[in-house]
Order: sequence, then C-alpha cells, then structure tokens
Amino acid sequence: MANVMDSGTPRGAATRARILAATAGLLSVAGPRNLTVSEIARAAGVYPNQITHHYGSKDRLVLDAAFALFLRDTTRLQAAGRRAVGAEQFREVLARTALAMPSTVTVVQALANNGGDAAQRERVRLLLAVLFRQSERYLERVIREHGWTSVAGADRDARTFWSTVFGATLLASAGVSGNASDLNLAATISVTDPLQRPHIASR
Repeated sequence: MANVMDSGTPRGAATRARILAATAGLLSVAGPRNLTVSEIARAAGVYPNQITHHYGSKDRLVLDAAFALFLRDTTRLQAAGRRAVGAEQFREVLARTALAMPSTVTVVQALANNGGDAAQRERVRLLLAVLFRQSERYLERVIREHGWTSVAGADRDARTFWSTVFGATLLASAGVSGNASDLNLAATISVTDPLQRPHIASR
C-alpha cells in the first residue's frame, strides 16, 4: 500500500492541500454522509484517482478534512475562553461554544462513518491525540496565566470534555430525545478559582 502520508514533490503537496481544502468546503455545506469522490474531484479540479493516490480512500480524506475544520474552530473556541472573566464563565463559554460549532457535528459524523480497518482506526487515534494534547496545553496555559487550578488535571479535563461533547452530539444527531445543550457540559471541566471550592454534585 502506498504511503499516503508522503506528499512527494511540491506539486504533489499542493494537489494534496487543494483536495483537502475542497473536501473541507464541501463538508461545511453538506456534511460527510452523501459526499462522493466525483464531487470532491470536481471541486478540487483533479481526477478521482488522484484522491486515492494522495489519501488512500474517501473515508480517510473525509476524516482529515473534518478534523481540519474542527481544529480550526477550536482556535476560535480558545479565543472565546480567553475573554472569559473568572473560571465559572470560562467553563460555560467553552461548553456553549463547543456545542454551537457546526464542525462539531461534522467531525462526529465523520467519526461515526469511519471504516473499520486498522489503518483508519489508527488515524482516528492520532487525530484525537492531537486534539486532546492541544486542548490540554491550552488549559494548562490558561490555568497558569490566571492562577487557577484544575482539580482533575488538565489532561483529564480535556479528554472528558471532548468525549462528552462528541457523545452528546452523536446522540442528538441520531434523534435521541432532547439535545446536546441539555447537558451540563461545563461541569466536566474542573478548572476553578483558587478560593472557590469546585462544585460537587450531590450523590
């Protein structure tokens, strides 16, 4: 199997980037479910076999494009969090913004449509690791700047937060009664002000 991570020549890298950008544009409008290789090829101005050459499969390309959209939106989420006043508002802003991002639904759909082969599962693992690590570093930086604390630890906060976001979005997309905003997502982040005791749900 060809190494789909290898961009090859500068021309190949440009073609690869164009395919990814075109796919991301299509996903932002229609989502991943009915997207075809021919539609992607037309939008990118390439032949369908170039998509296979550069990405190996449509599922791999859609997954990468969905995460590209999503990671771009998380930078906006981080900017919104930095404008928050106090740890409580910080938690609420992150929760509200994450659930409102259109790319959250897109990436959850791409994950749900993910193929079952080992290479694709490994790709998912790597992309999630990037998301968790970037989020962990962001939380650590904000906590340090404000003198806040994380009761559970920034790494656990990041994983719990996004896992809950994805789970709630998946259930809402599947038509489960209620919607993702019903969830107290802010409570999954244990960041608090030094003199403020974290909220502990009654048992």
